[in-house]
Amino acid sequence: MAIDSQRVAMNKNSLLSSKPIALVRLVLAFVVTGAFLPYAWGRTFVIWMQVGKPELSYAAILGIGIAGLVLLNWGLAAAFSRARDLWLVGSTAAVVWLAVNGTLLVLYVEADIPKAYIGGLYALASLWVGWLGWMFFAPMRWTIRLGVLVLCLLAVVPFPLLFTAGLTGDSHVSLEWRQGNDGGAQTESPAISSMSAVSATIDVKHTGEHDFAQFLGPQRSGVIADVHLARNWETNPPRLIWRRPVGAGWGAFAFAGDLAITQEQQGGEECVVCRRVSNGAELWRHADAINFDSSMGGPGPRATPTIAGGRVYAVGATGILNCLNGATGEIVWSVDILKDNSAENIAHGVAGSPLLVDNLVVVCPTGSNGLCLAAYDKDSGKRVWQGGKDQTSYASPMLAELHGARQILLFTSKGLTGHDAGSGAVLWSFPFANDQFVNCSQPIVNVGATGQIFVSTGYSKGCALIQVDKTTDGSWQAHALWTSRNMKTKFTSAVLYQKFIYGLDDGMISCIDPAREGKLMWKERRYRHGQVLLVDDLLLIQAEDGSVALVEPSPQGLRELGQFRALAHKTWNNPALAGRLLLVRNDREAACYELALAGTGGS
Repeated sequence: MAIDSQRVAMNKNSLLSSKPIALVRLVLAFVVTGAFLPYAWGRTFVIWMQVGKPELSYAAILGIGIAGLVLLNWGLAAAFSRARDLWLVGSTAAVVWLAVNGTLLVLYVEADIPKAYIGGLYALASLWVGWLGWMFFAPMRWTIRLGVLVLCLLAVVPFPLLFTAGLTGDSHVSLEWRQGNDGGAQTESPAISSMSAVSATIDVKHTGEHDFAQFLGPQRSGVIADVHLARNWETNPPRLIWRRPVGAGWGAFAFAGDLAITQEQQGGEECVVCRRVSNGAELWRHADAINFDSSMGGPGPRATPTIAGGRVYAVGATGILNCLNGATGEIVWSVDILKDNSAENIAHGVAGSPLLVDNLVVVCPTGSNGLCLAAYDKDSGKRVWQGGKDQTSYASPMLAELHGARQILLFTSKGLTGHDAGSGAVLWSFPFANDQFVNCSQPIVNVGATGQIFVSTGYSKGCALIQVDKTTDGSWQAHALWTSRNMKTKFTSAVLYQKFIYGLDDGMISCIDPAREGKLMWKERRYRHGQVLLVDDLLLIQAEDGSVALVEPSPQGLRELGQFRALAHKTWNNPALAGRLLLVRNDREAACYELALAGTGGS
């Protein structure tokens, strides 16, 4: 550091460089350096790496913090006459900056990459922030100031070239080596180009008893009652049928016969893609020129398609609802449900999967106008009704029968609502929201008795058991039987088995007793923010790291029967099971596994 001694001397007697004020300014500068800037820089950098642009609010905070730090330490060297003091201040600022950034990295970064590699490169990438904030502390030539700043900016380059960044369900940063993953823009098998060839081999007019034709299975409950899995994966391990790269997206597969249909982001297009279950070959795709992205969830559509009556109904992240010919992928009709309902999107996009009720397809136009449901004629696409009064969140509508009446249940941003299935009119509502107003979990209907509904959510809120009744005057009422801080599902859904509820409570598999006000029976292994299916008397748990575990549910404790690594990366998507075939996917790959059934030697 080349210090201009004459300028230091000239400022010795100035008010701003007097010792008491200088010390206060110095302490405040250290506080900004250690407590304010590291998180703002880290958040800005990670989001930029994830979505290609910084989050404007945190970029603004970073800019304000740097400007404030410059004002605090500008010319502060004049108050320190000895060179040793100047070097002490400079080295202390550097140590504070690197120490706090290193601590944040240890606490909030998860990766299989050695932390020494990450820490060293991140330290280099972060130098420019510290230098820019402190480079006016002491007088020096502008060529030195700017030259060092340029070198520090160049030191940022290796980090995003070597690593890719994402977020875990705990909002921690996940880092991986960059391996040229194109988000699934290429597939191993090209789509069949001849529509006549496709239609001659595909029939989706009827769905069978082992099909998984919509979000979370036949009843949207995550429960599959007629499949009996073998309990011993050591003697009969899951067998890989195929693996394919796919585009980004957080929806699941819908099954019908030999078809598996999902949604993917392929470059600048949002696609509905149909594959053969038997070999993973792509049969057809429908593409819309849409590229949705969010800073926390990343790119791609969120919802799962629905297969019914030879048609595929799929809603994208920006609200484009498509009705497609299931044999060819050709469009039958399309509606922008946000525009059609004068609604605006929310942070993570439209996530509610289409629900078929009689001749209607019911969807969630997630708008700030409060409208939470809309129904369209399944054949023409004409809007039939609108319903709701609260802004939608990220759960999907589901059909239930309460006291003999069919209702559509929806977990909105404010709580659970029950709607008349024919008109969409709100029959009752129960306020139950966390401080983020983010509700993603599906309710469990008729828990213990008719009209009892279990609901759960994350962000420290917990769960509740609701009693819904019809009064003598024909109106409906809902009230809480109990609430609990247990079973904090974030973006997964719990299941009911033999009077006990099982689910991922902040990422740990747990069991609670709804008959005893949600009493926690046990909370043991951490599968993190994955997904759960109940298959007859066993749990299939899709862990966040891509593993799949087979668990025997019991109120006495956890018994894991087996586990295998189905996918190699972060997996938030729901698994889909049709008979013995398990289809799993995340934002970059999909795979199909054959699971042994009971009575095949692995029971």
